[in-house]
Amino acid sequence: MENFKHKSTAQSVCHISVNQIDITQTAQPSAMKYETFVIKEANLLKQQTVYFFLKSKGISESYINKLRKKSGLILLNNTPANLKSSLKENDILQIAKDPSTKQTQFGNNSTAQSLQILFEDDDFLIVNKPHNLSCMPSRSHFNDNLGNLICQYMQKQNPNFVLRIFNRLDRETAGIVIIAKNLFSYNALQKHRKDVKKEYYALCYGNIKEKTITINQPILTRTENGINILKREISPKGKSATTHLKVVKNFENYCLAKFSLDTGRTHQIRVHTSYINHPLLGDRLYNSIQDCKNASHTMLLLKSISFQHFRTQKIIQIEVDFPQDWKQFLK
Repeated sequence: MENFKHKSTAQSVCHISVNQIDITQTAQPSAMKYETFVIKEANLLKQQTVYFFLKSKGISESYINKLRKKSGLILLNNTPANLKSSLKENDILQIAKDPSTKQTQFGNNSTAQSLQILFEDDDFLIVNKPHNLSCMPSRSHFNDNLGNLICQYMQKQNPNFVLRIFNRLDRETAGIVIIAKNLFSYNALQKHRKDVKKEYYALCYGNIKEKTITINQPILTRTENGINILKREISPKGKSATTHLKVVKNFENYCLAKFSLDTGRTHQIRVHTSYINHPLLGDRLYNSIQDCKNASHTMLLLKSISFQHFRTQKIIQIEVDFPQDWKQFLK
């Protein structure tokens, strides 16, 4: 179960490892869920209305527009209200956590994969994605993907669930994936995106003598006949990208390295390690140096992640173990 450690500050930390969550639970019937506010200092608002209160809380215009769609998405003192409704001190304002009218509909999942849940509450679902599983449907993986597994799981809690993955991983990359259960939690996480700390681990070709390396090289999406293709490349025309590499251990002809990113470009670690001639083991797209037969996929793992929960203010820290097929390389 969750292990809480309290700091001397107002924040507390929730440490979670892969084996700590018991996901056995009884499915609850779906019902509209609300975010509740007690109105204080209403006189400081530009206008004392629901709209200007929501804007003062940093709620996006797109979210607010969804609240216009139908009655019951805004409640004021338990009575349906609208964005023009007047507010006074100590009013109780409730807005729908997920005012979307469209649910996510994917195919039927035919894979034997199961969902490995690391953390769950009313706002977030955090799972451990294995290698060789796409996050989202594609032409070749329409049924067997993480999105399908998540939607099937969430149907028991909310038949109108809309899939919102905060951090998508490449199909061959394993590790931690955060799913926002409602639009409110998704917007809150996006607003503080740069404060979400991630640590990736990878097996790189060759030995790296330096203990740490910082790679600052812009990354460009390649095009053919004006159409974007999967592969990226280093180019002065690309978007800025910064990768910090720290060598954990050198083995005979490869090494284990830890990575943190200042930017989040597609394939960033894969492109940057290839650029310094230490491509990832198993990376058939960017590794032209070595025979990848010993690795059935790109050896890249999002191993740990931490962020401050917008509601509880606790620091959620989650870490997973290395996948089983890594063990032979780490002996």
